[in-house]
Amino acid sequence: MTSICNYSHPELQITHGLARQETGYLFPYNPEFYENASGLYGPGTIYCWYMLLASVLANWLYYVSYQPDAVPSASQTDESSKKPGISNDVLGALAYPAFAATDLLVQGFRMLGTEYRALAILCLRFPNTSLNGFGSFNHTQLHLNEIPPDILGLGQRVIDITGPLTVCYTAASVQLLLMGVLVCSNLNWLWDWKLNFSTHLIVFASHGYTVLCLAIFHFSLDDLGISFMVVFFEAWLPLQITGAYILGALLGVALLSMVILLIQALVRMDRGEAANALMATGLCLFLLATLVILLLAIHRDGLRIVPDLAIRVDERDQLATLIVGVVTLAFTLFDLGRRSFRERREEEPVDEEMQVMRRAETIQVS
Repeated sequence: MTSICNYSHPELQITHGLARQETGYLFPYNPEFYENASGLYGPGTIYCWYMLLASVLANWLYYVSYQPDAVPSASQTDESSKKPGISNDVLGALAYPAFAATDLLVQGFRMLGTEYRALAILCLRFPNTSLNGFGSFNHTQLHLNEIPPDILGLGQRVIDITGPLTVCYTAASVQLLLMGVLVCSNLNWLWDWKLNFSTHLIVFASHGYTVLCLAIFHFSLDDLGISFMVVFFEAWLPLQITGAYILGALLGVALLSMVILLIQALVRMDRGEAANALMATGLCLFLLATLVILLLAIHRDGLRIVPDLAIRVDERDQLATLIVGVVTLAFTLFDLGRRSFRERREEEPVDEEMQVMRRAETIQVS
């Protein structure tokens, strides 16, 4: 059986007389596969969405770290400052996956009746997955200059559908994280802040709609076995890559801290502390080496959160949306820093008054 999966490995096929394109790692010699790809799911748009999500999390986590003192300041008495609600970045971060889920559902219905569509989605999203258990494939070399029209049409439709599919699974994972923050916001014994009801409603509704569209789409593929594999790989991919990079950042900070402690121990000639710091540094280096091997394996398998649509980030429309995300995140961080600085300045007079009162009480007692 010759399928689209054969053509997604150009290194095994005949490419004589074809020029390799700069974009598109699945079909670098056949840019016609990407003719229907939408820039709505290009790298600039997706990176902009990531920055909107980072802006939302930064804003919410700021309130998590905020703890009112015994004597509240002027800004702390404002109850609304402890209840972040619906903002522009929240709406943008949730509207984009909702649109992608709707687009995925529409494209899934358009593919009803197409043979091998589930297998095509699996092998184009995860090209290094072994497909031997799904049929006997043609292993003879194929000339990439002579692609049958039905194969080309199926490839174009599947490439187009991988855009919203990737966004939906990434959104479902991130929305679970946001829902976790929402649940934790109700723990009054842990911190003194809450998200208002409208924020709860819109986040839970967005997650429910995304999951519902994904479920309908997978049931429409008419192959539950392959569909389950797509669900597993797509759901695990964003968690795997995001967890790897977050762990790498934490290990980098831990390694730097251990090196500083080691240098301080050597300067003080403290052998015991130096030995402990050296062991901790060695453990961090070992974990970093293991993480590098994991990242290399992810890169080797061609696993990417951004779908392969042969769209470059330096294209004008992608660059414009990327700038929007950068400006939004930068403004959020600047605003949080300004707010934190202002609250500290308001707390300083209160702290001085408390110290004066304690000294006066001490003098009276003595």
